[in-house]
Amino acid sequence: MTDDATMDPTRLAAAAAAIVDGGRRLGSRGLIVAAEGNLSVRLGDRILVTSSGRRKDELTADDLVLVPADPAVRAVDADRPDLQPSSDIRIHRAIYAARPDICAVAHAHLPSSLALTLAGLVPDPAALPETALFIPRLPYLPLMAMGSPELAAAIAAVFADGLEPSAVAVLLERHGAVAIGSSVDAAVDRLELVDLLCRVWRDAAGIGFRGLPTG
Repeated sequence: MTDDATMDPTRLAAAAAAIVDGGRRLGSRGLIVAAEGNLSVRLGDRILVTSSGRRKDELTADDLVLVPADPAVRAVDADRPDLQPSSDIRIHRAIYAARPDICAVAHAHLPSSLALTLAGLVPDPAALPETALFIPRLPYLPLMAMGSPELAAAIAAVFADGLEPSAVAVLLERHGAVAIGSSVDAAVDRLELVDLLCRVWRDAAGIGFRGLPTG
């Protein structure tokens, strides 16, 4: 990331610091490995996003790129031609286009969610007080090609489906979860709660739990 003449430098620096801190949080909790995951912040008509191939728990501001939010425009940072945005940039652009009210997106391959969905299990956020309160609805999407337009469109559609309460996180089959928020902190908080739910559901399933009672 470099300073942009049309962008408030204070705002840009704050967004970069939030992304760097968010990546470190995800890494410290074991929610990402290697170069997995991605985070972004909307800044007007552009998106500050993690670059491809970089560890998200070791980021600096120089590992971020500022690209147009418009999905019809090529996702490049003219000041950083040496860096490519996250391979999931389509997801971020689609979400921001569908949800003008949110400012941040976070995605991680949560190990607990990978295990559950690999086993064909989908947790119910009503199972825990915390998730029932903060993630009352957790939509689930079947496996689609990573980085594909189809996946981006499906995720954006879930976040903008008009149902109440509005979705703030979505579970992806064998691909972790995506969360949104008014800030990177809020989005990462939601990823942590999805991980908590998946870990508890996995552990309970191991001792005979078969889901919440119905009716």
